[in-house]
Amino acid sequence: MYKESRNPFFDIQKETVITDSGIVVPNKQALINAETKNVLGLVSPNYEVVTNGEVDDLFQEAIKDLSIEKVVDHMDAETKRWKRQIVFNDERLNFEIVKSDIVGILLEIHNGFTGRTSFGYNLMGYRWICENGMVMGKKSLFSESYAHYVDSPEALRDSFNMKFENFQKTADVWSSWSEIDFNRENFSLFVESHTKSTDVKSADQYVTPKVSEAIIESYEPMMNLHKLSENKWGAFNVLTALATHKTQARNGSNLFSNRYNTINRLAADLYHWEDRKAA
Repeated sequence: MYKESRNPFFDIQKETVITDSGIVVPNKQALINAETKNVLGLVSPNYEVVTNGEVDDLFQEAIKDLSIEKVVDHMDAETKRWKRQIVFNDERLNFEIVKSDIVGILLEIHNGFTGRTSFGYNLMGYRWICENGMVMGKKSLFSESYAHYVDSPEALRDSFNMKFENFQKTADVWSSWSEIDFNRENFSLFVESHTKSTDVKSADQYVTPKVSEAIIESYEPMMNLHKLSENKWGAFNVLTALATHKTQARNGSNLFSNRYNTINRLAADLYHWEDRKAA
């Protein structure tokens, strides 16, 4: 039974792995959350542990010259994975998609201890018009990850600046979507095209019928709640609103729930929907 924790900056212990019969497992060590005693992962003895605190220090130094609106931490139930979302409040990083609909930039830092994940970041959009904010997730704008800890905030700062400049291209895509008609019927066809079927097996079909029905039924309520127009930008906002505000995990943050990942994947596939229809 895993113990939940809201503290992402815990210490990590390395412990020997021993079977019930007392046999020491060679070349394996367990990473332990010193606060909760949760097992974070099994790694080799030479695995370099990079704590969430070290990652945060690196990024805080890299963004120290930027104005920050808010910071929100997310962890999975087992404290194996951590994400910190940082919303910037800087006019230089804000873009008007349509009149009075402003999208800014959100930095999402991530770290993990499974031995397979590394720390890094994603840059995504953040829709200000929504009262509680709305993360314009997948397609993530840009992302980078690092296999090993490198104390180089200057390199990170240069990486951010380059990607901030390219954000305008994504904002232009979103603006163009506001001129593409996309109604409830189009939305239903799009979701159904990614819904699992007993007749056809395809990697493009990953949404269960139950989740598909719930997403389609949410179209009109989300359109009304967020005062959206029936165009592709509105449809994209429906998906991001559902992912941001209407997903839950049994334990831990909703960012690690299956439904959140499914809806984010749908939002990413919306970028290519017109291409697929044309084909």
